[in-house]
Amino acid sequence: MKPVIAILAELDDKLNSNLRNTYVKAIEKSGGVPILLPYVESRETIEELAGRVDGFLFSGGCDIDPIRYGEEKSPSCGRVDRNRDALEFKAFDLVMSTSKPILGICRGAQLINVALGGTLYQDIASEVERHVCHEQTEPRDMPSHEVKLIPDTPLSSLMGAERIPANSFHHQAVKRIGEGLDVMATADDGIIEAFYMPSHVYLRAYQWHPERLFSSDKYNPRIFGDFIEACRICQNKE
Repeated sequence: MKPVIAILAELDDKLNSNLRNTYVKAIEKSGGVPILLPYVESRETIEELAGRVDGFLFSGGCDIDPIRYGEEKSPSCGRVDRNRDALEFKAFDLVMSTSKPILGICRGAQLINVALGGTLYQDIASEVERHVCHEQTEPRDMPSHEVKLIPDTPLSSLMGAERIPANSFHHQAVKRIGEGLDVMATADDGIIEAFYMPSHVYLRAYQWHPERLFSSDKYNPRIFGDFIEACRICQNKE
């Protein structure tokens, strides 16, 4: 059976879930079955859902409330959604206990980092000198800069390259890396672009949006293929 992947999505002000189809296509084309994990408040319900799927994708979206990493919200911080924060931090805690593969993209990467004790730049432009442009004007399915891969990391082994293209439309990023996480890639300005957890069965997180480069680049589809294969391996062990 194909691995079933739960995707956590954006929420509107009525708690309706909204998911960009690019995530769905990337999972489906890589051999997975995507489903939406909707907003629920019951920990038991989340636990039940988590037990029935093979992997989890924490997707992009609005900023994480800085209170989650011990800071006051600065004027340069964008919109936050405390309902989504509540759901996803609760879900991540439960997901970690399942030892099933986890993939984080953009906000999803930031959420994972904060959940593991890390912090964020609330706004790169006002906090990082001589930064590269992380809010591109190019179409979202086109790369705007490259990321440098750290040797001897899973991403370096997967890509077989020193640098790969990435798109970039985020104004926040990892500041202090979370507990147990190791960096896999950085931008030329030092901003962390990818990380993983060596002690976890499979936890990978990317600051850019590889799902939007799925059809236009030879490297980024490997991110989803690698994730789905990890889910398949875990599925067969059960």
